[in-house]
Amino acid sequence: MNEAASSARVPGTSRTAEARFGWLSGLLLLVLIAFLTLAPVVYVVIESFDVSPLGAPFKFGLDGWRDIVGSQRTWNSIIYSFILSTRVPIAILVALGISWLLIRVDIPGRRFIELSLLFGFFLPGVPMMMGWVLLLDKNYGLLNVLVQKLPFVTEPLFSIYSIPGIMWVHLSLTTIPIMVILLAPAFRQLDAAYEEAAEMSGASTLTSLRRVTLPLLAPAILTAFIAGLIRSLETFEVEQLLGVPANIFVYATRIFEMLSREPPLFPQALALSTLFLAILFVLSTFYQIYLRRAGNRATITGKGQRIQSRKRAWAPLVSVVLIVYVLFSIFLPLGVLISGSLNKLFGFFFIDDPWTISHWREVMSDDRFMRAVFNSISLGVTVGLIGILAFALLSWVIVRSRLWSRDIVSFLVWLPWAIPGLVLGVTLLSLLLNVPGLSKLYGTLTPLILALLIKELPIGVQMIRTAIAQTSHELEEAAKMSGAGFLQTFRRVTLPLIAPTLVSVFLLVFASTVRDISTVVLIAAPGTRTLSLLMFDFASSGRFESAAVVGVIIAVIALGVTAIAFRLGHRNGI
Repeated sequence: MNEAASSARVPGTSRTAEARFGWLSGLLLLVLIAFLTLAPVVYVVIESFDVSPLGAPFKFGLDGWRDIVGSQRTWNSIIYSFILSTRVPIAILVALGISWLLIRVDIPGRRFIELSLLFGFFLPGVPMMMGWVLLLDKNYGLLNVLVQKLPFVTEPLFSIYSIPGIMWVHLSLTTIPIMVILLAPAFRQLDAAYEEAAEMSGASTLTSLRRVTLPLLAPAILTAFIAGLIRSLETFEVEQLLGVPANIFVYATRIFEMLSREPPLFPQALALSTLFLAILFVLSTFYQIYLRRAGNRATITGKGQRIQSRKRAWAPLVSVVLIVYVLFSIFLPLGVLISGSLNKLFGFFFIDDPWTISHWREVMSDDRFMRAVFNSISLGVTVGLIGILAFALLSWVIVRSRLWSRDIVSFLVWLPWAIPGLVLGVTLLSLLLNVPGLSKLYGTLTPLILALLIKELPIGVQMIRTAIAQTSHELEEAAKMSGAGFLQTFRRVTLPLIAPTLVSVFLLVFASTVRDISTVVLIAAPGTRTLSLLMFDFASSGRFESAAVVGVIIAVIALGVTAIAFRLGHRNGI
């Protein structure tokens, strides 16, 4: 009797302990993720009301808010930010056309076009922007110089230091390639039978696109639009180098200007950051809500789908147009950038004996360059390896676990989308300067690693959680029934099954880390500058020849990452 009662109590006690452990685990996970994602937002908002001197105790005030609200420069920067963000709908329209042509039409040279756009995605914007400076600077731009040799042409054709110039650089080098990468998989997943049925009913190709294809792709299109809009509002490098000389400030360059003063205008910078955090938070929240709703009413599945590329009489002509486009938008500025790195004077192609390799020798022998190479590789590998492990564990918790906090954690994971890289850098810089003990971390790679992990958290978790969700949980259960613990199952079953996705995430994080400027520009000490920051420093100080050399080296790294990603993608049927 006593033995029976004892044996009956054990399971109950075990379940209680398990419930307590699960509740505590959920709480610890929630606190950790909130500290990484929510704490920076809260800190920025609170510190925007701090009017005390740097390092002094907190003193509430509205001076920072009054200054930004009463500043016409601030309102102009906000207006310019939204004007430049109009490139997103333009890019979506162009990317929809390109994606449809690549997936639905048998185009000669399709693989080259896809590879070129993927290459454009991995290329950092600053070195390619410098290529466009060489082409379209109003004083020495190669295209402007050549055009002015024509009869009756006395003025430059186009100035890169303008709103259209900034938009063109973003559209050609980042926005359109990213949109194609986002939208092309949606076309691949859409069964061509839907469009064929519409055309068999008498609908033209355009009618089929308008009434069948686009409505079915609406979730993917809206996702691309919101994601692109969020990213466009936080861009910094191109606007800093092309906009500031023309007195065009966006909110990110306005913040950078405030923090570059002596003393820095922290309250004003954080107040402006808070204002944009509110805007981006609303967009990010809407994005999350729409994703949930779109996921619940999905009508497109992978079962029995057909992807048909039709032969069209006009396909060769379209192929020529697309190839000319990628050659002009991606490879032309890259080629000119390489030439610029060999110029005695940046952009002066028509002087006597314009070529030299002295800038390459100078950069290669510079101690800062070797440190930057080491820092870039160290950061890329460290953030990539820590990232795929942390993102995989977090994704497994969100998809597989029954923790009570997993839905809240899933939402918090997306908060970094609402934190522009420059704002995240401002937050960490303020913490390093104000919190006792953290100042010792300044000058090390630790703040950079933390900032980049937070920045890449949303995309990393989203990609890996999708891969885990597509993997049957029965395989993990079989391992557990065979006596394997969680860590053994996770290491020997889950991770090998999603290995292609993990490699893709590592490459994406590595490439983003190597080319990132806005997130780390404020927290990287002189001894922790990366290749991108070194290039940015050279360009900002007028040493364009040295900046071009570093840009070419970064482009070579991007080309290697592109080749690996493209090879893995085709091997796994992506």
